[in-house]
Amino acid sequence: MFCKTLLAVDLQRIERGLVLVLAVGVFTATIWSGACLAADWPRFRGPDNNGVSQETDWNANWSSEGPLIDWRFDVGTGYSSVVIANGRLYTLGNEENVDTVYCLDAETGEEIWTYAYQCATDANEFEGGPTSTPTIAQGSVFTLSRVGDLFRFDAQSGEVMWKVNVPDMTSIRTPAWGFSGSPWVVDGQVVVNVGDAAVALSMKDGSVSWASADKDSGYSSFVALVQEGEDRLIFGSARSYVCVDARTGTERWRQRWLTTFGCNATNPIVVNGQVFLSSGYNRGSALLDFKEGNPVVVWKTKEFQNQLASAVYFNGLLYGPNGSVAEGATLACLRLQDGKVLWNAVDENVGGLAAAGEYLITISDEGMLKIIKPTQLGPEVVSQYKVFDEQCWTVPVLCNGRIYCRGAGGILVCVNVRNAN
Repeated sequence: MFCKTLLAVDLQRIERGLVLVLAVGVFTATIWSGACLAADWPRFRGPDNNGVSQETDWNANWSSEGPLIDWRFDVGTGYSSVVIANGRLYTLGNEENVDTVYCLDAETGEEIWTYAYQCATDANEFEGGPTSTPTIAQGSVFTLSRVGDLFRFDAQSGEVMWKVNVPDMTSIRTPAWGFSGSPWVVDGQVVVNVGDAAVALSMKDGSVSWASADKDSGYSSFVALVQEGEDRLIFGSARSYVCVDARTGTERWRQRWLTTFGCNATNPIVVNGQVFLSSGYNRGSALLDFKEGNPVVVWKTKEFQNQLASAVYFNGLLYGPNGSVAEGATLACLRLQDGKVLWNAVDENVGGLAAAGEYLITISDEGMLKIIKPTQLGPEVVSQYKVFDEQCWTVPVLCNGRIYCRGAGGILVCVNVRNAN
């Protein structure tokens, strides 16, 4: 079923910051008092922050008619992926220069609450709209707009607990394509990829805990790691990949990483203490090791370039979109140990991808969803189904036996891949 036809937005309601709450089910207070459920997907790239789902009880082999589509919903223009906790799904979209935060029932697609606010669609060599994915933590939902509006919502009711504009508070500039990194919550702080090396705000009231220099940020989200016994975050700035103390913002190291337009958009990948980096625009990839706390390049190559969607890693291999999304990025496989590209499947167009078990879950720029079993020799397509006919650079999400796919024009599709009982 198609759950919603987008209607003209009531601007008077927007100006008053009205939260629209629709009761869909009963949620007890205990549901929201603790951590997310095991099957939840509470942040961009999932609970393990690597794009790999631990789910095993799902069906990768579809009939010729394709999988069951549980529901479709129009969330408006944008590239925000979805996050899921306690049976609820959250994402963002834009319609006529208005951003809307959506909370939907993850199983039925029914709308539970929304919150709308003015924000320019700002199409700039792409459709525009929100590019950051929400983050769920401690019973709250955190969202970041392209102009730096950071919200904390009560995940159950949709109440705005606080709102700040980070660039205004810190006098830090906004990069060319706006902010797109997802918030990271740690030790009572919300960290956002704003400025040269991030900004942290108090989870309690949104006040600034620490801030970096007024320089262009990159477009990646954060990856956590422990180095020298300290919790740290790695992320892309406009000219480097930077590592900071997650609690104080103190810079620990940076790897110079120049990219056309300052577009470092993909997440680093941490494997056994080493750090993999990749960008498009003819920059390529590299593997970093560390000597006396400083990064050392193990290898580098221009044969594997993740422009927007990050790669996924398992069994010693990295799989990701190689090349420009505008020209049609293709699925490629790189061996992490030495940087050798084992194959580049020119007939497998990829806009976004995730992994689960022995499979890749990919979606093409034209909305073709595929389950692929990769090997060192090449990709084997197990199942495929065209879920929509829209541009798609957004990562698909497998959660609780359903794959959620979102197109740039706003179509959000819930694909049922549960195993039959």
